[in-house]
Amino acid sequence: MKQIRISSTREVAQNQGQRFVCEWMEGSLMNRWLLKNRLAEALEVHGEGSHWVESRDTEHVRQPAHA
Repeated sequence: MKQIRISSTREVAQNQGQRFVCEWMEGSLMNRWLLKNRLAEALEVHGEGSHWVESRDTEHVRQPAHA
C-alpha cells in the first residue's frame, strides 16, 4: 500500500502559507484524484515547481498480541 501527499518548497510555505500542502494519506484512487486536482490548482496559483506529489510505501507496524 502507498501513501501520498502534496509538498512544496520551503520558500513557498514560508512566504505564502501552506494552503495546498497536506499530510500523508492513503494512496486510494479517490485520494489520488483529489490530490491531482489540488496540485493543478497549486501550480496555477504558485507556478511550476512550487508543489509536487510525494509517495511512500506504508510501513506495516506489528501490533503486540494481547492476552
